[in-house]
Amino acid sequence: MRLETRIQIIHLTVLFLAGLGQTLLFCFAWGFFGVVWEYEALHLPFRIVHLLTIWPSEVTMVVTLIGTVLSLLTTSFFALAFKEALRHRMHKPISFIKLECVIALARGGLLITQNIPVTLVTLAMFGLTKLMVSSWSTLLTPTLVAKNITVNGIELDLNSNYFESQLYEQLLNAKIATVTESNSLKIIDTEGLLSGIASAQLNFGIEGAVSFNGVSYNVTTGGVVPVVPGYLGTGQIAQSNNTRLGFVGGLVPSNLSPAPTASLSSNYSIFQQGLTAQVTCTQVSQPGLVTTDSGSTRIPVSNGAAISLTVYAFQMGCDEGIPAQQSYVIRSNDDQAALSSSGVVYSLVCPSPVNQSQQLDFTRFNVTSGGAVTAKYAFLQSTTCEIIPRLTTSLVSYVNKTLVVNVINSTTLTPSNSNLSLYLASIIEYQALNSQGLTSNTFGDALYSVAVTSDTNLTTSGPMDPNFLSEMEQYWRGVIEFVGTYLRSGFSAAPINTDIPPEGQSQYSGVQTITTIGWAKRSPIYLYTVLPVTIFLILTYAAIIYVLYELTREGGYKFTTFDPTNPLHLIMVSSTRGPLPDGGSSKGTSDERHPVLNQGSGKNLEGEKLGDFSRMGIQYNHTVTVELADVVGQDSEGLEAMRKHFKNVTENDFETYKAECLKSSRRCCQCGPRRPATNTKNASHEP
Repeated sequence: MRLETRIQIIHLTVLFLAGLGQTLLFCFAWGFFGVVWEYEALHLPFRIVHLLTIWPSEVTMVVTLIGTVLSLLTTSFFALAFKEALRHRMHKPISFIKLECVIALARGGLLITQNIPVTLVTLAMFGLTKLMVSSWSTLLTPTLVAKNITVNGIELDLNSNYFESQLYEQLLNAKIATVTESNSLKIIDTEGLLSGIASAQLNFGIEGAVSFNGVSYNVTTGGVVPVVPGYLGTGQIAQSNNTRLGFVGGLVPSNLSPAPTASLSSNYSIFQQGLTAQVTCTQVSQPGLVTTDSGSTRIPVSNGAAISLTVYAFQMGCDEGIPAQQSYVIRSNDDQAALSSSGVVYSLVCPSPVNQSQQLDFTRFNVTSGGAVTAKYAFLQSTTCEIIPRLTTSLVSYVNKTLVVNVINSTTLTPSNSNLSLYLASIIEYQALNSQGLTSNTFGDALYSVAVTSDTNLTTSGPMDPNFLSEMEQYWRGVIEFVGTYLRSGFSAAPINTDIPPEGQSQYSGVQTITTIGWAKRSPIYLYTVLPVTIFLILTYAAIIYVLYELTREGGYKFTTFDPTNPLHLIMVSSTRGPLPDGGSSKGTSDERHPVLNQGSGKNLEGEKLGDFSRMGIQYNHTVTVELADVVGQDSEGLEAMRKHFKNVTENDFETYKAECLKSSRRCCQCGPRRPATNTKNASHEP
């Protein structure tokens, strides 16, 4: 194979590899960018994330090295293609300033000259080259990212016929279908009170927390149970007789899917079914209350001492025809019940859930309360609170091991929820009864404590402070919401309630937001990471297209070993001496090529033909136009050989240029050497 053919194959291979390599880098950059943009976030496996948090400096170093290598490959592929294009371009007349410019572009260097456009062009390419490292590093560097993962699952549906039947069965077994007696009341007695107090405090901006079954709730339970592993509370499985209405604590399993993703930090936002109440409290002047007291009765105790007790009986008629009644025993002193040290607060529920003789509707019921019969709770004038239980769709946020419940929408209970509504009314009735002690009432004390803390105006007569009425509303709402959480926990607890049939299921869904290390979609400015490689791809393709275009016109003879960006090669073609035979052909016939730099008409481009290092000389040299030409000569052995040289196609030499400038008396001469009017293409073939 001839040497010229081999050289041509080599150069074509270099062009192909440059184009292919640049294309692969472009596809990798845009592919990676596109995947991140489409999925918004990509995160690394947690094992790798853990290592990255241990060695952050090493990660930065490795990513920077990778970015540097990719940057070098990008600029190298461009330089290979651009050098091939420059080699072909130099076979046409080109000024030295343009030659300097394109060489600087190929090498990614900065050329500062008096020619402003040249300086700006090379400065832009220089900056683009330097930007490559930062763009690759920015694109590939993993950072802290937040990613949302969709989760879903099922939980007990309090609005289902399945739950209604289960609750009714429990009420019958506990013999409380008409009487409020159950193991559950022991739990609700304390936790319901605390939940009510926490809700009442929130009315005045005082935040609190409620804990139940090892789970922490912010302010109120909202009638929900946790469904996220890590927030489930106690992991101990309850005994079978301690579930449902006998629930005193135990594991409430979750079927959240998919399983939580390991990350640096994580929180959840899930839409779940909850239970709340719409409560409206108003002051009433004549509640229709009938009060009876037994008078003080002395009861002997040890050592001859005795205590005085008084029984208060309260009765009030209800619209349903069944009166509500309640009796309390308090301690008195010296047969005087109305002492500041003792007090009673009555709370009567209408319709009454006790001793029902007919089916009543408890989808809404009233609680009438007051404490004016004794001085201690005289601030609690007669009020009636209408309670309307409502099933909710709530957004539950799982943050820092605490559940925060926000109601999104709600619906009232219907007659199909008769057992649930009856149970809620019974709990309020029980709470009203059990709050009363011998000397004090926990319900009244809680209202008083919250009111005093918030500087609420407490009066024994006249209109009540609206803030105090609102406090009562929040209290009863908190109690109802805790009952919802208790019921859902008891009827979902392991081991006997893990398999909820489809008719008793409620779907929940939400997102897990994890903080981890990876790559995330950012603002449109993030596009700058792929712009440099895109620009280099365009420039590389442009150079390849130019080379292929020139090949279709001139053939492959311009593929030589001459490298225009190599200073040694430039010196070689600028310093070769020797006579050139007339009539030399530019294409030649030999595979052997020798560089030689000559001026037109067979003269060498010698030093006196170029300007000196003065400002005028440099300006002249920038405008000298040369052309890379081929001539045939004889080598040292007398064989025909091909020589390559720079051919000066400028008309004026430096001395003529200098004389013209001095004659015009211009300090910064703008006149330049003129190119001859001859055909430059033919001139390039002259020896």
